[in-house]
Amino acid sequence: MAARGPAPIEPASGTLTFLFTDIEGSTRLEQELGTAAYGSILERHRTLLRSVFAGHGGIEQGTEGDSFFVVFPSAADALAAAIEAQRSLANEAWEPPGTDVHVRMGLHAGEASLVGGSLVGLAINRAARISAAAHGGQIVVSDTVRSLVEAAPMAGIALRPLGNHRLKDLGEPQALLQVAADGLGTEFPPLRSIDARPNNLPTQLTSFVGRERELAEAGALLAANRLVTLTGPGGTGKTRLSLQVAAEAAESYPDGIFFVALETVRDPSLVASRLASAIGIVEAARRTIDETLRDWLQGKRVLFVLDNFEQVLDAGPIIADLLRAAPGLSVLATSRAPLRVSGEQEYPVPGLPTPPDRSQLSALELAQLPVSERTIDLAALTTYEAVRLFIARAGAVKPGFQVTNENAPAVAAICARLHGMPLAIELAAARVKLLPPDAILARLEKQLTLLAAGSRDLPERQQTLRGAIAWSYDILDEGSRLLLDRLSVFTGGIDLEAAEAICGPASELGVEVDDALLSLADQSLIRALERDREPRFEILETIREFAAERLAARGETDELAARHSAWFLAFTERLAPELGGSDQRGLLERLEAEHDNIRAVLDRATVAGDGNTAIRLGFAVWRFWQKRGHLYEARRRLEAMAAAPWSTTNPILRARLLEALGGVQWWQGDLAAMGPTYTAAVELWREIGDHSELANALYNYAFIFAVPDDPHGGREDLDPDGKGARALEEALAIYRDLGDGRGEANVLWGIGNAAFFANEPGSGVEEFRRSLELFRLVGDRTMEGWSLHMLGGALLRAGDAEAARSSMRHALRHFHGASDASGVTLVLGDLSSQALVDGDAPRAARIWGAAHNLVDATGAGLATLNEGWFEGTQAPPLRDALSKEDLEHFAREGAAMSLEEAVAYALDVPVSELGSHEEEPAAST
Repeated sequence: MAARGPAPIEPASGTLTFLFTDIEGSTRLEQELGTAAYGSILERHRTLLRSVFAGHGGIEQGTEGDSFFVVFPSAADALAAAIEAQRSLANEAWEPPGTDVHVRMGLHAGEASLVGGSLVGLAINRAARISAAAHGGQIVVSDTVRSLVEAAPMAGIALRPLGNHRLKDLGEPQALLQVAADGLGTEFPPLRSIDARPNNLPTQLTSFVGRERELAEAGALLAANRLVTLTGPGGTGKTRLSLQVAAEAAESYPDGIFFVALETVRDPSLVASRLASAIGIVEAARRTIDETLRDWLQGKRVLFVLDNFEQVLDAGPIIADLLRAAPGLSVLATSRAPLRVSGEQEYPVPGLPTPPDRSQLSALELAQLPVSERTIDLAALTTYEAVRLFIARAGAVKPGFQVTNENAPAVAAICARLHGMPLAIELAAARVKLLPPDAILARLEKQLTLLAAGSRDLPERQQTLRGAIAWSYDILDEGSRLLLDRLSVFTGGIDLEAAEAICGPASELGVEVDDALLSLADQSLIRALERDREPRFEILETIREFAAERLAARGETDELAARHSAWFLAFTERLAPELGGSDQRGLLERLEAEHDNIRAVLDRATVAGDGNTAIRLGFAVWRFWQKRGHLYEARRRLEAMAAAPWSTTNPILRARLLEALGGVQWWQGDLAAMGPTYTAAVELWREIGDHSELANALYNYAFIFAVPDDPHGGREDLDPDGKGARALEEALAIYRDLGDGRGEANVLWGIGNAAFFANEPGSGVEEFRRSLELFRLVGDRTMEGWSLHMLGGALLRAGDAEAARSSMRHALRHFHGASDASGVTLVLGDLSSQALVDGDAPRAARIWGAAHNLVDATGAGLATLNEGWFEGTQAPPLRDALSKEDLEHFAREGAAMSLEEAVAYALDVPVSELGSHEEEPAAST
């Protein structure tokens, strides 16, 4: 961010403290008082603040409307000035009487550079964002300011921590503190940070530079229209602008802002599931994902940011239908072409404003200009947003980079020749690490001239962008070029291990992959992502397309696609057996990170009719789909495979496909569809003659008879012919003959389920206890949790409330620790019944409300099938224990809890202790 106006003398330390202020509710105040009265207040406010700031050594950098930007050589002086200013405002007798003027203030410290008479620095931008998060009368400071003033504490002043907050610049969370002193307010609402609203807006590693006009215009369009599409070719900065528009509008959408990346989606029918996944909801039983989305959106004010919609333009009607069904929904899309649906407001995103390019003028043309225009004024140059972006990105790769009288003409010419295209400017600026601006311009000019000669059918801005990419590509060494080309086979993200395996070893590439990846990131050709574990990278779609063309020209596309498919098939098959183990959460997160790459492999395999790859991968990944709420996509993909002729040629693969499909149908609660699927799988495994697989298929088949479609229906009719019981007996005999402890545990658990839902004597307690022991022996943490869940319910029915409570809470910790939201949902239902047995009906209603709220959020249709099984045993039904009004009241309180809050409430522990709370052994075991 650049500040215009007089600049302070830079202190020897190089660290300045920046103070931003503005009047809260100034527009409302002007409307209430009238322009004349408000004008008097504004002038008095300015007089008061200017006097205070000057008295503490502050140097005013600029005012705009009711705001101030002031720089102080010392953090202590800045803090003292802010406190005195707030006291002066509070003590002022404003006219007319009864008028209050509330000013918010934010302070941050850091370095800034003088460029053409203006201050430039990321710390300035951060200070402005801190001020915007504060409330009128409040002073908020960064942790940097705290560290500068704590060495010499000021009497009567305290800094109270407010926690870590993401500001509207979308950077990493920032520790913020509130200033407490005599004469200042103490109680304020939560900060206006991004975290104050539900959101998944991605963290940005670089600052948002410029675009003030576009930000204001697009924001105004979004305020007036429910569907706004930012259009333009790749590289114009549509995505970054959309994120900033969304961040600025956060307070208008109290129920959330959700970013949905669509660059990897090619099937329009998957758009709804991507939207639901961004929110954190999945398909519920007996309803499509579209219906679940509409239900969730009812009564909510939500903004979807849909990125790269050009990939799925045929999904435009889906968005239009959602907008019609949900009056509180707004959509901000980025696309190379408009959606062409009713109510859409298009906003073409221009290039950044650029300075005039005098580099191509002849001496005669230059001499004909007025004297004032023959040279570039540095102060004027830094007012151009394209130049400010170039300076910011150049400074990131070469600290201390500045525009000088000598390099200013070249910087101006680079920005002008690149038509203000942000991606092109970033690519050029990355070269400052190796070349001065004059050399960059010379090489860039040559590349753009060559491209223009052969690409006149492309729009000029697209020619320019391709030229910038081609130039950055051409000056790479051959090994790095080859690596970049091969990276184009990845979709959605690039893991170092996968890159090394798929793109080839150093002996094949001529470069070390890890070193070359970091070099490509330094040159803005790929981007490094922040991760807790090993490095991960992504490639922008525009550059990926360019690299894919080069890969095709090398004749390597098919070979790299085959490597990509083979690696991700092996990766997924390696992780699948471990999803029930102790590192379930971490493995699920790894699969989620690679989901787009897995989708790409599935897409290629199904189009090519490669059943070996498609079915093996679908079978390996279906548990991930179930646990992470991708059931709609799972069923669509698996049913499409099952309908394809190539899926019937190999009986073993066919049987595995049916097992995966039946599992998805079970989790969706579609028992009618599951029955034929599991029946066919049993028949196939009998024909194949694999006893272990047959036992597993029989175990699955038995679930057809274990749970009724109607939880309140007759229990005696679950398995009238004994087919389910005989299947479990046969499976158990096979597993015992094979010495398969895990298989035996599964079947014992299944027998317990049948006994429980049929309300047989004992309700499966002994089977659940035995299966629990076996699952612990083989290390299956997932089924250990499910055994504890069912054991708790059986013990509760048997009247052993204390043992039931221990088992249920143990199960809840299992599922919470594994990030298994479906399991959490079912166990909350258990603990609601437990509270009812304890005689605490309000608590039971709160947990019941939380569980029902999570049914839609997890898609755990099985939870609705479990309902009602405890009624009439140890306590009256919940609906009889409370009046209708009280039940609704307490259930609403529970539904308002987040998943973390609901788990903590059910366990009787603070939310902060969830992660550290050790699992207690179940007393019943």
